Amino acid sequence: MPTPFFSYDAISSAHGTWIKPGGRVAAYVRSTGAQEGDDLFSISGNLVSTINQGLAKCRAGQNDIVVVLPGHTETHSVTGAIWSSLVSGAQIVGVANPGASNAPTVTLSHTGASVALSAANVSVSGLKITSATAGVTLAINVTAAGVTLENNFILLTGALGANPAISVTNAANFTMVGNHVVADCTDPVVEITGTGTTNMLISRNCIRQAQATSGGDCINVANAAISGFITDNRMKSAVAGTPGTSIGLVIGAGATALLFNGENYDLDDAATAAVLSTGA
Repeated sequence: MPTPFFSYDAISSAHGTWIKPGGRVAAYVRSTGAQEGDDLFSISGNLVSTINQGLAKCRAGQNDIVVVLPGHTETHSVTGAIWSSLVSGAQIVGVANPGASNAPTVTLSHTGASVALSAANVSVSGLKITSATAGVTLAINVTAAGVTLENNFILLTGALGANPAISVTNAANFTMVGNHVVADCTDPVVEITGTGTTNMLISRNCIRQAQATSGGDCINVANAAISGFITDNRMKSAVAGTPGTSIGLVIGAGATALLFNGENYDLDDAATAAVLSTGA
């Protein structure tokens, strides 16, 4: 069978190949504990109740896997990084369709709670990440090289204001593929900054800006020297507008020479907006 065009060995499917050479399943995660038929998980001692507990079992740099089981839920109601035990190379893999009612779900219920991906080569796949809290400042914050977000459902219905849903700063080789993102913010939904953000890939995502009156761009690339590919994304804005008031993809003039933009589409409620706007 041919290899898919986009394939990431550790997280190539919700139930397929997870483990890169040298890695292992470090933990299984379910908030409700052991269930009938879970003898393997229980006896192994690897069933834990939070993702952070699972991450504490991972070896740095070894691509160890934390398998998050169907029905798992966790709510974070304090400020700071929600996964303090995150180590480089950790692979967090949800086992469910991320849009399903039993999808592993992470809820941010504090304005300062953050999915802070600050360790290199971390992957997050198959999770539902949600919040109804207004003013969350750094819902998903990527600041390390080699981070991958793949096949997640990110639903932020609380008004974020001038805060992005996904912030990417100085994160080389960042990969964002196949995610469904809905957010209500006057800032961009995905905000990419920092000259260290090079050779990124953002592809096959569906992104909806839900702010009806002054929504920010769906994807915004600000800095010169940012490089990579943004291709085959679908973006939906709540209002028609110009850069800064709900357009699909905005790339700063300094970045255009290093960034490939192709086959990205944006549709506004009132009119079809330009897919790409360039300017200072």
